[in-house]
Amino acid sequence: MIDDPVATARRSDTPANADRALRYNKPQPRNYTTIGSRNMREHRSGRISIWRFGISLMIPIVFSVCWCFSSLAQSQSLNPSATQASANANAAVTTELRRAADLLQSGNLDKAEPILHRVLASNPNNADAHNLLGVILDQRAKTAEAEREYRTSLRLNPNGLSAMANLGVLLARTGRAEEAIKTFESVLRSMPDHPQATVNLGFLYATRGDDARAISLLQRAMTLGFDSYEVRYRLGVSLYSLKRFDEARSALDSALTLSPNAAEPYYYLGLIAWADHHDAEAADFWDHAVTLRPNFPEANFMLGEALRKNKRTQASVEFYKHALDQDATQFVYYARLGGVYIALGQTDQALEVFRRSVLRFPKLPEAHYFVGIAARAQADYDTAERELRKSLALQPENVNALAQLGFVLLERDRMTEAETFLRRAIAINDKHFYANYDLGRLLVKSRRYEQALPILEHAATLKMNNPAVHYQLFLTLSRLKRKEEADHELATFKELDEARKARSRSDGEIDDEDIQNPPAPPI
Repeated sequence: MIDDPVATARRSDTPANADRALRYNKPQPRNYTTIGSRNMREHRSGRISIWRFGISLMIPIVFSVCWCFSSLAQSQSLNPSATQASANANAAVTTELRRAADLLQSGNLDKAEPILHRVLASNPNNADAHNLLGVILDQRAKTAEAEREYRTSLRLNPNGLSAMANLGVLLARTGRAEEAIKTFESVLRSMPDHPQATVNLGFLYATRGDDARAISLLQRAMTLGFDSYEVRYRLGVSLYSLKRFDEARSALDSALTLSPNAAEPYYYLGLIAWADHHDAEAADFWDHAVTLRPNFPEANFMLGEALRKNKRTQASVEFYKHALDQDATQFVYYARLGGVYIALGQTDQALEVFRRSVLRFPKLPEAHYFVGIAARAQADYDTAERELRKSLALQPENVNALAQLGFVLLERDRMTEAETFLRRAIAINDKHFYANYDLGRLLVKSRRYEQALPILEHAATLKMNNPAVHYQLFLTLSRLKRKEEADHELATFKELDEARKARSRSDGEIDDEDIQNPPAPPI
């Protein structure tokens, strides 16, 4: 079967238009006659959608708008014969670049861009002008043109950390995370304390699940001035992923001090409480998360899990439905909702949910498998057989599908085929209760009592409290004329069956395996 994804999801809290909004800090004073950089930092949330444990993760990217006037900051000693006119020309270009930068800082792209075009018309090899023009084009969502300008700047000045950092952001925002990682790593090799490269590389490492590296960089970024909600939150998620729960809890709590209405930290605080087996506390966190953000499928799903675990199967339906309605791309949401419908005896609803999953996931063996078990619960053996065969065509060694198909064929009196599938299931997993039970039942039905006995006895060791296996043992021992043992099995069957009838289907006592295997009528 499939595993439930542990959702490590983060939807960005930034506005939808944040990618187009430049917000600069004031540039740090710098001596412009030296070859170096003057950084003007914009905190910009580019968003990268990735998959981690099957859940969409959104992370911020901090845009580093930096420039150095290195192409103009040539020492006069390198060219003793330079004329005063040439020096004046360089000074004029420097002045123009500064003016363009100031306009860019204030968000006046329309006035900054023509200045840069004029500079490049007379100085086409000015790396700084190409970098700044790339920033403007990037803000105008002209990604291809911006990338060309950044790469031109780097061709003219291969050591230009500003253009390199800006290119890394562009690569990250356009889905080229591995290229972006290599680019930021190059920046940090040259300048280990580059703030934007540090935080961005930390975000990207976290995105691909390299949490140990992410933690180190995000902690470093905080010491370099990037102590923000996003950094604290992402640090908490990475610490959670490495099961460093106390540190994760502290980081997430600190993130909430900066953004008290953010739902996502509450979600992870719930996961931490859940891992510590504090179910009620976890549910409180998730309830608070969906109060802050009702459209939060992961939190709704986990509320369903908490209710289901604590035997409130009927109450879990609401939250599983919310999760599926809010995100129809997660198969586990279909599986859980359909599963609780079967547990509640609502097989029509279960079949409808599982049929929707097949439409969404036609190549997923589990999708066809669950349609098969829902159809089996309705004794619709035509549909059950068809869907189970489809599941096995996609995953031939699925022991559950083999056992289910064996059951369906047995119910259709196709004994030889049924025995083949049940024995295949047992060959894969000899501790599969229902494969053993149904094979024993088949042998009883075929009057092969001596063969049935050891198989049913083995099945009884796997599920001692299952009444049906004791009934089959009673039949077998009776036919073998072992009356005393048969009477004992009959008494056990009656006792267990009365206890089963006393339980409500909605109290959560039925486990997943029993839900998928409703009892067959006694022979």
